[in-house]
Parts: sequence; C-alpha cells; structure tokens
Amino acid sequence: MSEKKPYKTTASAGFFVAGQRVPSLSDEDGVRIPKVGHILYLTDEEAKYELLQQSIEPADQAVEPTPLAPPTPATKAKRGKAA
Repeated sequence: MSEKKPYKTTASAGFFVAGQRVPSLSDEDGVRIPKVGHILYLTDEEAKYELLQQSIEPADQAVEPTPLAPPTPATKAKRGKAA
C-alpha cells in the first residue's frame, strides 16, 4: 500500500478532486467556488492525473488534523443526571 502525501488544491480544481469532495466558499456574488489551498492526502497513483491537470500541487508541509475538542464539564454533568 502506498503512503499518502499531502497536496493542496489550486484555483483550477473543481468540486471533486481524485474522488474526494473539496469544500466550497461563496465569492462576492454569492456563487459557490471550490476552496483553494484545501489539503488532501493522496497516494502517488491518486495524485497522478490531478497533478497533470494542475488541480493540485504538493503541500509545503504535512498538516496534522485538529483533534476534536473534549466535552465541556457542563455537557458531562447533563449526561449523568437522571430526570
């Protein structure tokens, strides 16, 4: 199995890159456009076509996913109380 590497989307990327959905943003006219600079983790085989199309480029450095925030103390207290 090939190792996945980080790639970022370019301005020529569409809403789907290598079978993965790219998040979209609204421009000043309210039209949805794909987010430029979105990080995708792809194998060399997955990235080959998209690199040729210039839809992606290698990311400068790997971006670690942000961990989910732990539940707040108030949330924990509500779960434990019986009605």
